Amino acid sequence: MNDIFLSYANDDLARIRPLVHFLAQHGWSVWWDRSIPFGKTYDQVIEEALDAARCVVVVWSQASVASHWVRTEAEEGRQRGILVPVMIDNNVRLPLAFRLLQTGRLLDWSDTASHPEFARLVQAITVLLGPPPRQAASAPDPVAPMKPPLPVSVPELSTSASDDSSRLVNSLGMTFVRIASGEFRMGSTDGASDERPVHTVRISQPFYLGIHAVTQGQWEAVMGDNPSRFMGDLNRPVEMVSWEDVQAFIGQLNAREGHALYRLPTEAEWEYAARAGSTTAYCFGDDPRRLGEYAWYSENAGGQIHPVGQLQPNTWGLYDMHGNVWEWVQDWYGKYTAEPVTDPQEPAAGSLRVLRGGSWGFVARGCRSAYRLVGAPVNRSVIHGVRLLRTAL
Repeated sequence: MNDIFLSYANDDLARIRPLVHFLAQHGWSVWWDRSIPFGKTYDQVIEEALDAARCVVVVWSQASVASHWVRTEAEEGRQRGILVPVMIDNNVRLPLAFRLLQTGRLLDWSDTASHPEFARLVQAITVLLGPPPRQAASAPDPVAPMKPPLPVSVPELSTSASDDSSRLVNSLGMTFVRIASGEFRMGSTDGASDERPVHTVRISQPFYLGIHAVTQGQWEAVMGDNPSRFMGDLNRPVEMVSWEDVQAFIGQLNAREGHALYRLPTEAEWEYAARAGSTTAYCFGDDPRRLGEYAWYSENAGGQIHPVGQLQPNTWGLYDMHGNVWEWVQDWYGKYTAEPVTDPQEPAAGSLRVLRGGSWGFVARGCRSAYRLVGAPVNRSVIHGVRLLRTAL
């Protein structure tokens, strides 16, 4: 078994050699030799190598975008959720299926040790494979804090936050409010077809939900880095994180806390908490002119992300459920059912994950409680963040 399947065009062979050397220096095994053993066909060799790999790095160039085999190999990596795309030429028009994926730009090979794009490549592969073998022996204990937790200053919660207004704070200073069990009407008749049919959902168990999105300081304290583009204030929500990055963060946080308590909310849990008992487009009503009191969105955000907890919370004490950053939820994207359901679970499989809440770059309509956005699990964007659920014991 190889760690990495490297997909590239033969015309780029000379330029690929430094990348193979760079990856090998980190201790990863790389399959990139296209020779075909006697008695086997080309497609057999490729299929076996793909099946044996845990990560597919596709190298996009002027030559590779025209290669049938590179497109096929990249699609296999995308479907399996193990694709890491990089680009080595400027002005490459990527195949349509890959244009929404965040893609590294390895245009300057003069200093692989300090170039930020090479560090990001290592980070992306590490999400799939774990720490590079060269670094694993000296890697810090994931349970131990990588640096002291950074306090986040947010207004005090309303005493009417929920049926049970208790809250808890973990070792990172992350604050969670208890959300009582109950029923609500999920979806909307005013939005896209995937918000219908409106149906009754029962949440049978209480849970704790973060009062705001995970901040850059909290992410850095767990993961040791800050992937965000909007830096300068560690109280801003972390962004540029994929659904898969979030799973790695949750794993590290659970190890640090010593219990498997943290996860993403389901789509139903998220909407239930966002509505906070409301049946309107937003937690406060239907008038989008009031959205600026609760959300950073296209009309008031000034083209950038904002620190958490600065605007009004909903009646259950949750900040920024509308706007600021889209929040990954647990579920694969799927259609709603018309029948009442208790604790709905995600579809068994899929290709797209769901995000909720809107962001600083979206108009008011995209920040409604029922609005659904989808993205591939590997997608990263400056509008993608995360809010955690903590299981109630």
